[in-house]
Amino acid sequence: REYDEAIGYWERSIKLDDGFATVQRNLSLACYNKLNEPKKSLILLERAFELNTTDARVLMELDQLYKIQHHPREKRLAFLEKYIVLTNQRDDVYLERITLYNQLGIYEKAQELIAARQFHPWEGGEGKVVFQFLLCHIELAKNALSEGRIEHALTLLNTAETYPVNLGEGKLYGTQENDIYYLQGCAYEALG
Repeated sequence: REYDEAIGYWERSIKLDDGFATVQRNLSLACYNKLNEPKKSLILLERAFELNTTDARVLMELDQLYKIQHHPREKRLAFLEKYIVLTNQRDDVYLERITLYNQLGIYEKAQELIAARQFHPWEGGEGKVVFQFLLCHIELAKNALSEGRIEHALTLLNTAETYPVNLGEGKLYGTQENDIYYLQGCAYEALG
């Protein structure tokens, strides 16, 4: 917990040689978490990634910094897609891409990406994949209902009731699915 000393060494290291990505990254995290300097943190992390565009962890951290600093979703998505090979290396970044598609209302692409990947449980990730899975299926079902494609809506809603194995987690006992049941009721009512 010698933060000031560590920050001093990282700053000195950068003065001696500003081409070491790890030092830029470490100082960026310290600037954000300990010095409350988000702008400096962003500059340093962008530099770290510029120095090593093969580091998927730094890509993830940079996207998270963009996220908490309210960068436009379209720009974040374009950034992740520019580095698609790295984005595909980590479940958390891959899921962030899916989340952006859902937030932008591009539910079909989110659904496609979820179905194409075997997710693995990770600490802090509990329920995140399932949430995006449910979100895209429910929103697609709402769209189908409004377009009169009732059978398709029911297929989507029935799919949302059973989590596929590739999500990496199962349904918890007592999971509330009132939104699914309500939409199924609307669909059955529309069928007569």
